[in-house]
Amino acid sequence: MPRLLAQAREGLGYIWSVRPVRIIALGFFAVVAANGIDDVALLMLATETLGAGESAVGLLLGAVGIGLLIGYALLTWAGIRLSMVALLVSGFAVSSVGDLLTGLAWAVAAAFTVQLLRGIGIAAIDVASNTLLQRLVPDRMLGRVFGNLYGAIGVAAGISYIAGGLLLDATSAPTTFLVAGAAGTLAAIAVAVTLPRTVRAER
Repeated sequence: MPRLLAQAREGLGYIWSVRPVRIIALGFFAVVAANGIDDVALLMLATETLGAGESAVGLLLGAVGIGLLIGYALLTWAGIRLSMVALLVSGFAVSSVGDLLTGLAWAVAAAFTVQLLRGIGIAAIDVASNTLLQRLVPDRMLGRVFGNLYGAIGVAAGISYIAGGLLLDATSAPTTFLVAGAAGTLAAIAVAVTLPRTVRAER
């Protein structure tokens, strides 16, 4: 256990000390903390706001999975030609704007479309973040960095469920999507402004 804790501290220290890695980790954390509530909010959106049944809930929850499948397929074909920094920023933006637009959806079909696009954005985040970290982090630190990063992402999801649940109770599903999507979009903009030059400097 002491060795495990020491390795975790070492990984956290590395993430914080290397600026592009820190920006990727903080951006990822912020986007998940903003948008993680969407699974719960989709249930309320479909049944209460749009007046649809349980089948619509399943359809909307499945839209992100379909988007992920499409996104991975597209990236298998085109990923080698893309800038990973641009792909990461685009993924943060698309996944966040997808939630924001879900708050404006007037029908199940509209919500399904933007959630599908959101799934494509999540695929971009997954591919770009993993690729960038493997390029930026030395081999001996990769396990520590990935372990800490995805542990933090789990914490971010927990924060989103708590804060988003309170917002959902106090307002409505559309408002929750609008607030979550706007917060995630601001995080994406912050990463877009700071990450490209720090990656160039690191290289």
